[in-house]
Amino acid sequence: MPKRPEKPSWASVKARLDRRSPDSLVSLIADLYRASADNRRFLHARFLGTEVEIATYRKLVEEAIYPDPFSRRPVRIGEAQRLVRQYRQATDDIAGTIELTLTLVEAGTEQAADLGYGDERYFGALERALDAVVKDVNQLEPDALERVVARLRRVAARSAAIGWGYGDYVQDLVARLAPEGA
Repeated sequence: MPKRPEKPSWASVKARLDRRSPDSLVSLIADLYRASADNRRFLHARFLGTEVEIATYRKLVEEAIYPDPFSRRPVRIGEAQRLVRQYRQATDDIAGTIELTLTLVEAGTEQAADLGYGDERYFGALERALDAVVKDVNQLEPDALERVVARLRRVAARSAAIGWGYGDYVQDLVARLAPEGA
């Protein structure tokens, strides 16, 4: 009976990579770089520093969440979430990840307030993004935390008139992060 082909896995790929020369690995990475914009952004963020790519990621997140209403492009919250995850995986930059997550929330809140966009799933995704910020915010320096709270206060003010309980959710979150007088 013929041997079954090996099921693709990281372990099998890694075993083959371990046998390659440094030059062939660089050539492979060059091929990956040319293969897609996602790969290029990932490699730029990983090797050139976070400040180089965060503006690119920010723009892409904003365009995914709040596309030009006249463009007829759909809102792609999943794409924005994927971009934030990709940035974090490439850089492990907590402050930058929070920055991009807040960009997602701010653009989503603007979309809902300006155009009346949203439903239960949409606001659930924004709330989960806010929860991710709260989970990681304790890793920030005090001045960075103050900037995050200021941005969240602006989101709370903008979301006050939005339904679905979203405005109340943001208000409660801000109150937990920065109680009055604190």
